[in-house]
Amino acid sequence: MNTKSFTDEELREICEDAFINVKEACMRLQERTGCSNEVVIKMLTNVVDYYNQSNNSM
Repeated sequence: MNTKSFTDEELREICEDAFINVKEACMRLQERTGCSNEVVIKMLTNVVDYYNQSNNSM
């Protein structure tokens, strides 16, 4: 993975955009499926695990 240095402002904007995108995706998922917050949290945990494993293999 290519590493790049970001300013504090750039990093803040990137994090804010990512949070909003993930939050909206979770809300759409719940609207379509009616799943609980617990299910969404489990799915997000699976995403975290995936990225942790991917990062460890690099």
